Amino acid sequence: MIKDEFGGWQFNLKERAALTDILKDKFEREQIDTFLIWLEYICFQMKIWQDLPSFQEVEGYAEPILNSIKKTTDFLRLVEKEKIAKGIPFGFPNFIGSDRERHLFVGGKVVSTLDNRHHNSNHVLNIIQTAKTAIPLLEELQSQFERQLREWKGEPVKPSADSHSFVFDIAKRYFEIFHIMPTTTKKGTFDNVVCIALKSINLPFEYPERKVRAAVKKLKATIAT
Repeated sequence: MIKDEFGGWQFNLKERAALTDILKDKFEREQIDTFLIWLEYICFQMKIWQDLPSFQEVEGYAEPILNSIKKTTDFLRLVEKEKIAKGIPFGFPNFIGSDRERHLFVGGKVVSTLDNRHHNSNHVLNIIQTAKTAIPLLEELQSQFERQLREWKGEPVKPSADSHSFVFDIAKRYFEIFHIMPTTTKKGTFDNVVCIALKSINLPFEYPERKVRAAVKKLKATIAT
């Protein structure tokens, strides 16, 4: 297979020609074209599966993000507990040269209320409240990353030619499009299609006829239920 213009995978000309040649004496051109579209898609999905990153690669990508989230959360907790927020002049420079108190006192009595929004600034309280709101969101984001890492730790087993689902998916589309049960004959039409499909995605395989038999048996059982 080769990369297509959209970054996906498609059969190269040689593969497409070989598949068409195998099918052309038994089926209509329109059926063949439809089958090749689906076969290419099945192989494309397997190709993506082959290219999945390892757990170490995923962990290496996620680790600095998790560290950053944790460090940010730790700082926000300090803000929330008023350990650092009140030590920062968030209202600067609005308070310079003016009284921070809202009320004007003379002889212990309030004689007027200062009409200046800067004197009644809620910067610190707003920041503390925003920190309280942000912390659970960051914790949830961290939890999502950690869940994904746990999933990847039991890294998905990369497929092989022994994967029944791959051959079964081909057999299923073969039956649906050509309206005929694929045969299990060695070097027969379906067997040859499977071999080319396996080669196109560089999957090593031995005795593909065994996988063909298993896939056809599964297909028959599926249809019967």
